[in-house]
Amino acid sequence: MKKRSMLIIVLILFTAGLVFAQRGGRAQDTIEVRLGSPLPRNSDWGRTLDRIAGEWGRVTNGEVRLRVIHDGLEGGDTKMLSSLNSNNIQAALLTSTGLSEICPPVMTVSAPFLIRNNEEFDVVLRDVLPVLEEQMSRSNFVVIAWSKAGWVYIFSREPVFTPDDLRRQKMGTAPELKDVNTAFRTMGFNLVEVDMIDLGNKMSSNEINAIYLMPEAISPLGLHRHLRNYLDMPIAPFIGAIVMNRVTWNNISTRNQQELIRVTQRIASEFDAQMLRTTVNAVASMQRDGLTVNRPSPQQQELWRSDMNRATPLLLGSTYDRNLYNRINRLLENYRNR
Repeated sequence: MKKRSMLIIVLILFTAGLVFAQRGGRAQDTIEVRLGSPLPRNSDWGRTLDRIAGEWGRVTNGEVRLRVIHDGLEGGDTKMLSSLNSNNIQAALLTSTGLSEICPPVMTVSAPFLIRNNEEFDVVLRDVLPVLEEQMSRSNFVVIAWSKAGWVYIFSREPVFTPDDLRRQKMGTAPELKDVNTAFRTMGFNLVEVDMIDLGNKMSSNEINAIYLMPEAISPLGLHRHLRNYLDMPIAPFIGAIVMNRVTWNNISTRNQQELIRVTQRIASEFDAQMLRTTVNAVASMQRDGLTVNRPSPQQQELWRSDMNRATPLLLGSTYDRNLYNRINRLLENYRNR
């Protein structure tokens, strides 16, 4: 009788354990992922990341939980990379700046005035992303999804139409934007490196009176109230990517890895499809709040490209990857001459 009772107890415990495992395992088996983002919570990026967090929990039955840390609280790209390496955070939304520290050729895609519009950006990404992915695969990080981070534009206190107009301004820039900063300094611009959190104070004290940034970031931060002029000419596109350190990634089951990639890439693709509308809406919102949109003439646009073309030979092989730059240039020439 005792043996039979023991057998029943064992069967009950085994069955309960099996059911419990099927429901997602014990609480201590849940993998918590802290993801740093340098972008505002109150932006399309912030809302998209929150949506991704919800989907991660759903598709993994709660086995992987994503917590997004918005508003640059984990620092810029360089600081987040350090935190990823030390596992203080496990994932991050990186722009071209941070990605280029893992894979230097990435920043070549963001060379000023090389790519001119979204159609050209799509053509370039289809060709070069496989090359970049192959190089990234040899790093300590896993790219879960790529995305278009958007285009940077020039905002200024006084109207800017030509390069000479901008040379008279003190242009704020993030210290992490080393490659783009080098390009602009080569073109003769006066750059003042400043952390994102100090931008408002620096503008109020007139230590900077121009900046290049994405309209979608300018609007929620209210920076257009200091810099009420907008040059309606895209300077450069930036790539974004959600990356995870490989230590954390390897602790996630193969099934959940596949689900995270699937759902994140789907949402990133949907975000990319609405990116142009997001920019238009951000600019329209700032116009209602007093922003002036300055549209350069074709001749003025050519001045910017001519200045950059004179500076480019000094940057190839150091700031920008020569082979990738030439590859993109050939690709765009063929596309424009169709």
